[in-house]
Amino acid sequence: MIVVSCVEYFFNKDSFLFWLLFSLGALVVLVNTFWLSKKFSQPFIFPYFLTMIKSKKLVKHIYSVSHYAKFLEKFAFLGLFIGFGLTWVDYWKARKLGGWKRIVLLLVFAVLLGLFFELFLKLLFRVPILEPLTIVGLIGFILLGLGGLSLAILVGYGVMSIFGLFSAKQMCPSIAPVIPGVPIPGFGGLTIPMIAWVSLGMILVIHELSHGVMLAYYKKKIHSVGLLVAGIFPMGAFVEEDNTELATSKDHEVLMMLSAGPASNFFTMIIGIILLFLFALVLVPFTPTINQELNLMYEGVGVFVVDEKVTFCGIEDTSPALGKLFVGDKIISLNGEDINNTATLNSVFVKSKGDMNFVVQREDKNVEVILTPIVFEDMNVKRIGAQFGSIKTNYEPPIWIILASMIISAISSILVFFIILSLAVAMFNYLPANPLDGGKIAEIILVPYAGFMKFGDEKETRKFIGRIFVWLFLISLLLNLIPYITMLF
Repeated sequence: MIVVSCVEYFFNKDSFLFWLLFSLGALVVLVNTFWLSKKFSQPFIFPYFLTMIKSKKLVKHIYSVSHYAKFLEKFAFLGLFIGFGLTWVDYWKARKLGGWKRIVLLLVFAVLLGLFFELFLKLLFRVPILEPLTIVGLIGFILLGLGGLSLAILVGYGVMSIFGLFSAKQMCPSIAPVIPGVPIPGFGGLTIPMIAWVSLGMILVIHELSHGVMLAYYKKKIHSVGLLVAGIFPMGAFVEEDNTELATSKDHEVLMMLSAGPASNFFTMIIGIILLFLFALVLVPFTPTINQELNLMYEGVGVFVVDEKVTFCGIEDTSPALGKLFVGDKIISLNGEDINNTATLNSVFVKSKGDMNFVVQREDKNVEVILTPIVFEDMNVKRIGAQFGSIKTNYEPPIWIILASMIISAISSILVFFIILSLAVAMFNYLPANPLDGGKIAEIILVPYAGFMKFGDEKETRKFIGRIFVWLFLISLLLNLIPYITMLF
């Protein structure tokens, strides 16, 4: 990504040299993909595009590391508390106590889970599309941990989508694939950058290796480890275990092995936050110099694009900026505040209420422009139909400044998306639906509560639990696709 940034900086995207280098890079990726497929993988679904890379070389290293895996077992145990909430507490301890002791223990842990939600997870519900689901999310988390929280969000937003359908109210999508360029649901059009694949690749590897280490810790057989890749981009990871051996394992061991993956993601999310904080501290002495040099490259903010239409979540309207702002206008102020850079413009734009009063420089004259933004209330998003950018000067900073800023930007992006995607992967994998880790965990820990069904066979009881959650997951997933469907019509 740093190389791509350098190419974009030194060569204009419209130039022949840029596209020549871009084509050479694509050729390298293609050759590398074929080499990966031939050397390591078995073609899977679409040969040479979507392939499975399998290797036995890492297996012996996993067994070596497993001797020190006691701490991972503890994190897996803690992960079950965070991942399955009161359900895990009751399965593990409370139901064995019985009576008032059971009630007291569950109440204590309910308070602890509520505090955890308030301190760390409530931030999720600052996203406007999730805000109405705060209470539902809290209840889901207390009862069933991160798995319950994820399920509450899916089911809750699915129900909201149905009401939106009948009230002719356009809802924004709440789910999207983790693909560069695809908008992140609830973030007002913010898209996933290509560099997020680096973070995702690390997360998937950590997740599956954690499963593998716990398998080895309990002396279970591992056949191979591998990645599922599209071209050279990671789509998934896996540890190939002996299913027959796993089926005869103790429930405690299976639970720890299953929980190790998402628990490790939650733990590495915390490490990511610490690393981002330390990285910011390390940069403090150098930031003023770098920013001072970079600021000399620009002289204010200009209008780069004026759209004819404003579109958001399938809703289309005439652009407020059309005929009022023009490409080449230089922004002098917004709502009385001087605008010298895009950061200041964004800050004033977000804080503004009602009409926006621009002063722009146009043909050596200052012109006042008043725009009424289109506000998407449910998303807390404003649009005026114009795109702004920094106006370049002829100043060229030292090459080390350019490279340093690119490296800082790349590392910061990797860490930020590592934190975000680690939480997302942990939440998703604790979902109590097969074939996810949470689905297999739910089949074990919910058996004591399904006795009223009187199947007589524990295996049948587990299958019944699995089917309930799979259908609930699939139905909620389909309901969450309603906004995509309504955007087409």
